[in-house]
Amino acid sequence: MSILRIVSRYAKSLFDLAKKEGQLDQVHDDVMNAWEVAKNEEFADFLKSPIIPIDKKKDVIDVVFANSNKNLVQTFHVMMEHKRESYMADFCRTFHLFYNKEKHVSAVRLTTAVELSESTVNDLLDTFKAKGLLEQTVELIKDIEPSIIGGFILEFDGQVYNASLLHQLDQMKKQFSENLYTKNI
Repeated sequence: MSILRIVSRYAKSLFDLAKKEGQLDQVHDDVMNAWEVAKNEEFADFLKSPIIPIDKKKDVIDVVFANSNKNLVQTFHVMMEHKRESYMADFCRTFHLFYNKEKHVSAVRLTTAVELSESTVNDLLDTFKAKGLLEQTVELIKDIEPSIIGGFILEFDGQVYNASLLHQLDQMKKQFSENLYTKNI
């Protein structure tokens, strides 16, 4: 079974429970905090260790997330019982995606060759919003990647809109590599 299917089941269960109990925003905040903890390399190694017994891992989870929602902590316990503790960061990311979908927030990654002004970024996002491709609220992550030479790459909802000069040059290179005057065998 794929990691995405595994974590989606846990995330959807917690999401539905939090929504039913009216605690969705609080649980989301706790999940975001847990995501930061799960990104810690030492903590991730601790969770993945086959030497450490599950009971010890649960005790650490209880201490680290003592102020978190009890349903979140219980979800982590269930994940550990099923040997899925190494997927904690993936679980948190998936829960965040469910939350964004519920709140009509588009998660967008904008990659450019140079830093863009705030007004340019807003104009670009407004263009995609006007076409109905993005929600009105956007969670934006900006990346600077000089190797794309110019233009931009916009990633959202599993789609990629590549308007970079590097991509356009690659497309031209492919067109020129085709010899239209020789018969293809």
